[in-house]
Amino acid sequence: MDWEEIKTLRAVVQHRTVRGAGHALGVHHTTIGRRIDSLEASIGTNLFNRTPDGLLLTSAGERLFAVAQDFDEALIDAERSIVGLDDELAGSLAVTMPEPLLNALFIPELPEFVANNPSVELRFDTSLSIRDVARREADFAVRLDNNPPETLVGKRLFAYTEAVYATSEYLARDPKNRRWLGWGHGTQGAPEWVQSSEFPDLPIWGVFPTIPSQQAAARQGLGFAILPCLFGDADPELQRVGKRPPTKSRDIWLLTHNDLRKTARVQAFMSFAEDLLRRKKSVIQGS
Repeated sequence: MDWEEIKTLRAVVQHRTVRGAGHALGVHHTTIGRRIDSLEASIGTNLFNRTPDGLLLTSAGERLFAVAQDFDEALIDAERSIVGLDDELAGSLAVTMPEPLLNALFIPELPEFVANNPSVELRFDTSLSIRDVARREADFAVRLDNNPPETLVGKRLFAYTEAVYATSEYLARDPKNRRWLGWGHGTQGAPEWVQSSEFPDLPIWGVFPTIPSQQAAARQGLGFAILPCLFGDADPELQRVGKRPPTKSRDIWLLTHNDLRKTARVQAFMSFAEDLLRRKKSVIQGS
């Protein structure tokens, strides 16, 4: 059996459709279909049931998928341990972190890192989905998390803080018309973050799923937004609302896999990231 076809099998199982698998693997969906057909022909049995809800594994497909998962894990472990032997400040380094953190803090400081490490190619991933460092989807992660995976090693720095923000024009309006900007809980009921705020009786309006969208909506006078102080304090069009000091949110972690922690380029970026974040601590914590 062709390993590309086995990888295609895994992608189809994960994404349920040939289009989703094609997007994940970076190939056209017709290529996914041909690979699955070829794999089924090579072993003489159907691996998927075609249903209105997507492609579902048959019993034969489940057995092959289990073996493919074990083999893939073994390959990833081998690749990771080999990469971990690299002691040269050269090569590619895949870094995952939230996009607002990358844009606000890291990119302005990157020229210094690049000047000191000219042979290291940085590849940033700011996807909203969490990249799996253990599976080499990233080599290094800056995570905002109170419970990072136990499979990773690194450093916990400190918690970032949040506050409520709005424009002065919005605050000058009738208080009866004030509202929260929603960020994923919908507009029904009062979630914990509303109940524990200084404004527990305000309704929620809309869904703005990212920090930049919340900030932009607050800047347009659409409502109150809870923002990291790093972004809210730096915005000249916004001001803090209420009397409470900023509240601690999630911890900032610098993480990698144990097999990669002694890799020169990982160590170099971890040192750079830690120094940068500690220097910016007062801004991050809104003090």
